Amino acid sequence: MIKAVNLNKTYFQGKTKIEAVKTASLEIFKKESVLIAGPSGAGKSTLLHLLGGLDKPTRGKLFFSGSDFYALSDKARSEIRNEKIGFVFQFYHLLPEFTILENVMLPALMKKRPRRNARDIKKRSENLLNLVGLGRRIGHRPRELSGGESQRAAIARALINFPEVLLCDEPTGNLDSKIGHEIIDCLWAMKEKENMALVIVTHDEQMQSDFDKRFAMRDGIIGEQKYGTQSLSERQVCRQK
Repeated sequence: MIKAVNLNKTYFQGKTKIEAVKTASLEIFKKESVLIAGPSGAGKSTLLHLLGGLDKPTRGKLFFSGSDFYALSDKARSEIRNEKIGFVFQFYHLLPEFTILENVMLPALMKKRPRRNARDIKKRSENLLNLVGLGRRIGHRPRELSGGESQRAAIARALINFPEVLLCDEPTGNLDSKIGHEIIDCLWAMKEKENMALVIVTHDEQMQSDFDKRFAMRDGIIGEQKYGTQSLSERQVCRQK
């Protein structure tokens, strides 16, 4: 579904050249789970932004479902991002003036094609919020939620348009260990429920889950790691409060 070929991203801070991503190549298939781990400053977030079309590479190619992604127009890339890619960030980016339900509905209401009935959008939003354990909080605003609840709401929002892949950038970075584990469990449960690919970027190189692929990244360079896996039946489901 996603194929990166020798992606490079270079920044300049004044006259200083920073190579954030160096010749990164990887493939992500439908329904696959991928972990990209490494220390802060390794280039993980930059790579994720390139994979999701949020930033353009300095060099290299990215293919999404066979199409040369960065050869498309800005409008075409934007439509793919809205319709086929979901994003979960370390900071939740919930709009404070809207309720949690309204925050989840918003990307679907903004979607131009195919048009969806507002009633259907509301129903899916409510179902997603129930699945992530926020069924009783749909009328609350972001300031009334804990960090873990806010991240759950962000996950529901990312899934509203039935994405084919969910890209998560340090989804537990602002949470304590216990809540962080709950969020990872929630992401796994939603991946299986929605039949999508899941990509998690994290500085936690000891994250334990049965990912199909695990990559390590340092100094802009990415490499695949081989390791044993757990049984699917051992994975925890999304905990509801």
